[in-house]
Amino acid sequence: MMKVKVEKISGCEVKLNFVLEETEFDSALDEAFVKKVSNLEVKGFRKGKVPREIYNAKFGEESLYDEAMNIAINKAYEEALTKHKFEIVSSPQLDVKYETIGKGKKLEFSVQFEVTPDVELGQYKGLEIEKEKVEVTDEDVNKYINDKLEASAELEVVENGKLEKGNTAVFDFEGFVDGTAFEGGKAENYELVIGSGQFIPGFEEQMIGMTCEEEKEIQVKFPEDYHAENLKGKEATFKVKLHEIKKRVLPELNDDFVKDQEIEKVTNVEEYKKYVYDVLVEEKKSASENKFVNDVLKLAVDNAKLEVPHGLVEEEINRMFSQVEHQAKTYNIPVEQFLGFYGIKDVESYKKMLEPNAFNAVKERAVFLKIAEVEKIKLTSKEYDAEYKIIASEYNKPLEEVKNVYAKEVIAPYLKIRKVIDLIKETAIVK
Repeated sequence: MMKVKVEKISGCEVKLNFVLEETEFDSALDEAFVKKVSNLEVKGFRKGKVPREIYNAKFGEESLYDEAMNIAINKAYEEALTKHKFEIVSSPQLDVKYETIGKGKKLEFSVQFEVTPDVELGQYKGLEIEKEKVEVTDEDVNKYINDKLEASAELEVVENGKLEKGNTAVFDFEGFVDGTAFEGGKAENYELVIGSGQFIPGFEEQMIGMTCEEEKEIQVKFPEDYHAENLKGKEATFKVKLHEIKKRVLPELNDDFVKDQEIEKVTNVEEYKKYVYDVLVEEKKSASENKFVNDVLKLAVDNAKLEVPHGLVEEEINRMFSQVEHQAKTYNIPVEQFLGFYGIKDVESYKKMLEPNAFNAVKERAVFLKIAEVEKIKLTSKEYDAEYKIIASEYNKPLEEVKNVYAKEVIAPYLKIRKVIDLIKETAIVK
């Protein structure tokens, strides 16, 4: 009979130390022989009928050890998992004492893996949290309206005058390094908002003050981290010819502007300001409520003690990444190109960026499910049915099809977590 010693390495890591009796490995050797010989052809014997002693003499019994080891280890491992009911969340790591492999020997090996973490809950009910006050000032209202005016601004050509910061310049340019034009350094009738910082540092500043049809040479230095390897840190000269200057002209805040916004029951400036005030109040109420919920949930999670399994974090990172892969596929482009649009150089960098969020998501889930267990939260048929209807509506699928695809065991954790969140929120004390 095998011996198994369960060793708790940490709050989420377990090591099983096995010692198999001699007869167990010998039995595995017999199974390995039957498996090996079933397709073996040896002169003088029918296929699969080679006697053991002939096999051993020709191939050596050691040729069965690897197969026998796999048989013995898998059988012992499965029996241990069935007995102890571990919820494994990472790939098991096997360590075999190879000197114990052989006929008539006690095979010794260990298997180490991560399991769902032990969670020691702290306070999660009656948490005291400050809630941000909702206050909207005249300054807030004016900023909102100014932003709307800015968004409605039109470009107007400046007939006479000099290029200023904030103007849009229409110009030709050609860049040279060591007197030689470089690839990608030339354009005609290019439009650039001066002060936007789109060009090399110093370029836009040197254009300020130019007049229409003026030509100028601009001296700049490419940054050391510039994306083109051949231009990094190089001194460059740009020949520039300015064709046109455009300035942004904001519309006047009057009743006509208000009517153009097409807001129901809002027809003049005073009504518009009242409308903006109400919009900002609702926005700040929502922001305040969201911050309150985030703060109180974070406090409940921070009050708990647990070790977060690396395996679950990896699983969460892969889940998050699969969403990005799906988006890239929607645009029919490689995922690396999709990430590049956001300034992310490669997949590994992106996954590294996901780690903190994935870690927090795994930690929250573990804490909330532990609270659900402690609070003995139950789910009703009505709650399951309501969730199935939501899923069916979101995916535009028949209700019965959704029920077949998503078993109750799959959606139960999400429903329990929602009830836990409601419990934490409802029992919180606003300071």
